[in-house]
Amino acid sequence: MDKIHTSLLVAAFFNALSWIILIPVWQYPDEQAHFAQVQDIAEIGEVPPATLDTSYEISLSEEILGTSRDGFGNNKYTYHPEYKLEYTQNYFGIREQEILQLPKSSRTELVKREATVNPPLYYILGASIYKLFGNGSLLTRVYAVRMMSAVIFITTIYFSFQIGKLIFAKSQFLPIIIASLVAFKPMLVFASTGVLPDTLTNLLFSLIIYMSLQIILKGFSPKILGLSALIVFMGFLTRQQFSISILIIFLAIIFRIIIYPKYIKQIAVLILATSLTYYLLSLNTSVPILSNFRFQEDPLSALNMVSISSFAQFTFWTMKHTVSEVLPWYWGVYRWLSLTLPAFVYQIINRLLILSFLGILVRFISVAKNRQFTKTDLTILFLIVSSLVYFLTISIGDYLFHLKYGYSFGIQGRYFFPLVVAHLSIILFGFWTIVEFLFKRKARYFLILILILVIIFNDFTLFNVSSSFYENSNIAKFIIQASQYKPILFKGYTILTIITLNLISQIVLVYLLTEKLIKSKNS
Repeated sequence: MDKIHTSLLVAAFFNALSWIILIPVWQYPDEQAHFAQVQDIAEIGEVPPATLDTSYEISLSEEILGTSRDGFGNNKYTYHPEYKLEYTQNYFGIREQEILQLPKSSRTELVKREATVNPPLYYILGASIYKLFGNGSLLTRVYAVRMMSAVIFITTIYFSFQIGKLIFAKSQFLPIIIASLVAFKPMLVFASTGVLPDTLTNLLFSLIIYMSLQIILKGFSPKILGLSALIVFMGFLTRQQFSISILIIFLAIIFRIIIYPKYIKQIAVLILATSLTYYLLSLNTSVPILSNFRFQEDPLSALNMVSISSFAQFTFWTMKHTVSEVLPWYWGVYRWLSLTLPAFVYQIINRLLILSFLGILVRFISVAKNRQFTKTDLTILFLIVSSLVYFLTISIGDYLFHLKYGYSFGIQGRYFFPLVVAHLSIILFGFWTIVEFLFKRKARYFLILILILVIIFNDFTLFNVSSSFYENSNIAKFIIQASQYKPILFKGYTILTIITLNLISQIVLVYLLTEKLIKSKNS
């Protein structure tokens, strides 16, 4: 790794750490429910089936922190962006000592049903970290598992850079920009640093993208196929919807066949063998882990209810919902869906997306006209088709769910983060096409602008979100309030130190990229 790549990982770490220390406990999506599953595995060995599964310790902390939900699934933050906890004038919250003094028996005293019952891999990893800090308070254990999530996220950033090198093989700078977009996309950071399996899902899907690009560009090898199979297996042990990854790998195989049709017989045998293996695994109910290879709900059970009118109506609703809610949520929604960013932020993003779309359109019109199809064009086309396949699969699944239960599953923007590296690569490709066409050699300096803009977007969002929890008019007050209900390590001016290191590391990253751009021009 060169010093720019290292600098990016350092900056990404301090940025993730800043989010971790400023986001209060249970403010990540369903964090208390995910942590309950981690705790059950660590303390009991499993999530108790069909009975109470959430500890008194977690339940009491939810009540104290205002995140305990009513019969409609709402808490004090839902639909109330103005709500704030009552704070003291020191580093300890009003009822923080109650949480700290709870006996260990409160961890296994189950009082309600709220724990998730997801595939086990993330929770097993989380439970191992939980046990390392088993003598610590609830707050210490929550923040320890958050740190594990951050490490997984940093790994995703590393592989984003490797994916960028495959897509933009001839560029020194575009791969680092792709990795930077991943590192500082605020909603992605938010969904990757809490106690929730999204961060591992996103990493494994990024690895699927990486392996798929390897298949397209370099062909098959036992190593690539073996690693792909291992990643798919780990994915099934992380999220049920990881079955979509098989479609993406098959799509990569199809792209490879188009390039090299002589391998079609071998590939047909591979597809048949893979399909048969999956089918046999899905039939095995004697091994609990293998149950993750079966759909939790039979997706075909609602097919007899399908009609053209209902499908057309749901399609119209899905497109409207995607534009009006899912897309804004993709770029940022916080505090239990009660806080979004100022309207001008989404307006800027939408205009940049339109510009990127025009760039992609111009590029592929030029490709069709001149019949000059590069490897970059091929990989971008694959990422576009993969993104469409993922969106359609999620949407059709939601449609079948709607037919069966009478309401939508509730698709959120973060549900599309497994392909976030693909999305950001497509956006960068379109934007870069326009900029390079208009500004020629000077276009490279727009890369600095992109880096600065995404860092500003991240810092502005973090400031807005943290300001919704703490007083921001006075640094001393901010530090006091932000210290409450945190582990001792993250109290007081340690918070200010971490935020300062975050800003310094971001400045260093921008400086190093600028320096390298100038040197590359001179050489």
